[in-house]
Amino acid sequence: MIDKQVDPDTFETFTFDAMNTTFYFVISKCKMSNWKEVIEGWVRYVEMEWSRFQGGDNELGQLNNLEIGQKMNLSPPLYDVLQRADDYRRKTNSSFSPYLLSQIQYHGYQLSFPFPMNGFVKEEVIPPLIDSKTSPFLFDPKQITVIRTSEGKVDLGGIGKGYTVQAAAKWLKHIGGASAGMVDGGGDMTVWSDGLKEWKIGVAHPLQKNIEIAQFRIKNGSIATSIRSWTKGNEVKHHILNGKTGFPAENHIIQATVISENCLDAEVGAKLCLIEDVKNIKSQLKKISSAFTYFLVNDQGKVMSGRLEELM
Repeated sequence: MIDKQVDPDTFETFTFDAMNTTFYFVISKCKMSNWKEVIEGWVRYVEMEWSRFQGGDNELGQLNNLEIGQKMNLSPPLYDVLQRADDYRRKTNSSFSPYLLSQIQYHGYQLSFPFPMNGFVKEEVIPPLIDSKTSPFLFDPKQITVIRTSEGKVDLGGIGKGYTVQAAAKWLKHIGGASAGMVDGGGDMTVWSDGLKEWKIGVAHPLQKNIEIAQFRIKNGSIATSIRSWTKGNEVKHHILNGKTGFPAENHIIQATVISENCLDAEVGAKLCLIEDVKNIKSQLKKISSAFTYFLVNDQGKVMSGRLEELM
């Protein structure tokens, strides 16, 4: 939950729906008069080119349709987010992986969320995982190209949204010159300040929406929240898969909120909190960054929190 009480004489706000969520912007003193048009154009571009629900002709679809040995020139943003996602895979020993599209579809996540239960389509045999020690792509940063070296289809999902938020905030701050701002993409959030503005953020309880499990103030940083999505009978079904098994992550955490220095760290960190054994969460988060604060809620409604380093 965001404190939306902002001074209209100092801050501009902007809201629109994209990627099956609501994007909300609060910006102070942006030097670019057309910032709303630029930012919405960026989000729409990502929605069109990186979504697996847009058909196989967009950039992500072309990437996934590459045959082994084929090369593809990627746009700089897609190259960047894919390589970063692959770096997170290596750092987490594949607990997080961007190469789980076939496994996600096997578990029934065929349509854009939310979807009717009769939208489930399930194959008889779960697709094999890629080798955890290698990437299915060979990256060439000079040419901004990839060569497919093995099977493994990409689903950017949450990290794609986190990258979208982080890139928008970076543009508004460094190109737009906004002295303070907030970019919120459905729970993936980045805030910054010149030192005067302090952002007030609340974290809602997943089982009791009118209760906040935490409230904090932050000047600069990113926040991401992950929550389990649905149940099918008595079976928990969600799109957060354990990259080591290809099956829905199994621990007792039903919601994880992570605060870090950038949105990608926070997004991947929140996913890890839903994947890893609770006693291993801190050690797993340290593989990504030394600066994390997290708030967890288990299936009994108990709230847990931890901190690796104090954020400014």
